[in-house]
Amino acid sequence: MFEFLADPFGIGNSFLSGLGKSLGFDNNESIDKSIASLDEIKEMADRLGSANRRMYGEYMDRMNGMYGDNASKYSDAVARLADAIGNYGDFEFKGSVEDYLDPARNQRVAAAMSAINNSAASGGNRFSSNYLDKVAAKQQALASEEWRSAYDRMIRERSQQLAEWQSGQNKINNLGTLAGIYGQDRSKLGDALGDYYSNMANQNNADLEVYSDVAQNKANLDAQRSSGIGGALGSIAKVAGAIFG
Repeated sequence: MFEFLADPFGIGNSFLSGLGKSLGFDNNESIDKSIASLDEIKEMADRLGSANRRMYGEYMDRMNGMYGDNASKYSDAVARLADAIGNYGDFEFKGSVEDYLDPARNQRVAAAMSAINNSAASGGNRFSSNYLDKVAAKQQALASEEWRSAYDRMIRERSQQLAEWQSGQNKINNLGTLAGIYGQDRSKLGDALGDYYSNMANQNNADLEVYSDVAQNKANLDAQRSSGIGGALGSIAKVAGAIFG
């Protein structure tokens, strides 16, 4: 009975569908075209998203190639710099001339005095003013010579320590420069990585938005198909029933 009401004269659904199209009720074809267009849009979005991801990946590979090696050395360079700074502080020389006086100087002075004394004794003038002058002069000469020798040794030692300290300062400067370069490359790589993640997140959001829009529009079209086709056939059946009683 219901089939008869939908198609009272047995003319078939194809005829009703064609009649629905002519009357503007049947939108099946336009819905199919719309769904096909949505599928094409999704495919285009997939291709574009894949191309963008490849481009972002290639960009990150280039950044790693340019900065990755130096960036990986940054922490070690900073540690080496800190160690060098700890080993080479401000230059400080604590030595004095007295520290470099030859311990055997007293023996040499005693030997010299003994020679003068023996010479004076043999001449019988050990207590003369000339003898005392000779002793004083010899002592002064020996003291001056010993001091000069000690001073020279101190200056050589100080110069050697200063050279070592300066070498350490040069090392610190070089390590600081190197750490700075590594730090800059590390920062550039970090910025590049931030750009990469941001671009990938934006691409994921763009893909999600396209997929959501496509799914929503397909759902709307399916709803229109269900209601539209049913409505069209129902309206056609009503018209046919009204005309043919």
